[in-house]
Amino acid sequence: MKVAIYARVSTEDKNQDPETQLYALREFCKKADWEITGEYVDVARAKDYKRRVNWQRLLDDARQRNFKAVLVFRLDRAFRSVNECTNTTKYWHDIGIGFKSIREDVIDTTTGQGTFILHIMAAVAELESTIISERVTAGIARTRAQGNRYGRKTLEEKKGITFSIVTEAVRQEGSLNKASKFLKISRRSLTRILGQKDSQILTPEKVNK
Repeated sequence: MKVAIYARVSTEDKNQDPETQLYALREFCKKADWEITGEYVDVARAKDYKRRVNWQRLLDDARQRNFKAVLVFRLDRAFRSVNECTNTTKYWHDIGIGFKSIREDVIDTTTGQGTFILHIMAAVAELESTIISERVTAGIARTRAQGNRYGRKTLEEKKGITFSIVTEAVRQEGSLNKASKFLKISRRSLTRILGQKDSQILTPEKVNK
C-alpha cells in the first residue's frame, strides 16, 4: 500500500529532532510492507500553518490521491483540534485514504472502531493542549505579578553586567561611549542599567553622586 508519512516538531523545543519520528515511521512501513511515496516534515507549532508548509503539501497530494494512507507518529503531530481532525479524516475516508497513528495504534480509520477512538483521542489531545496553554498563561501572569521579567534575557543579563560593573567601567573609562566599548554592549544598554532616561554622556562625577 502506498502511504505518506508526516512528522512535526515544535519550534518551542530545540531538543526535538524529526528524525526520531521518521525512523519509527519508516520502520513501521518496512514491517507492514508499505511503500512510502512521500515524507513530509515541518518544524512549527501545531497552529502555525504559515510554517507548516509540508502539511499543506500533504493535503494537496491527498486531494490528488497520490497515496492510500497517511501515517503519523502521534495524533497531535498532525491536528490542532477535534473539528480539524474529524473533517480531514472524514474527507480522506470519502476519497479512499486511511489515517493511522503508530503511537496510538488503535487509531486506524480503515475500521469503524478505529474512527470512533480517533474522535475520542482527538478531543483528549485538544483538552490537554488547552490546559497546557492555560498553565503557561497563568505562569506568565504570576511571574509578572511578582515583579519578575518574562521572556528572553537581555545581552547584559547574559553577560552578567550589573549596575556596579557599569559604574566602575564609567569611572575607569571616563564616559558612557568608552565604557560601552569596553564592556562590549550598547550605550543604550548602559543607560538602561543605570536608570538614565536620556542619552547624554555620564561623567565619573555624575556617577559618584
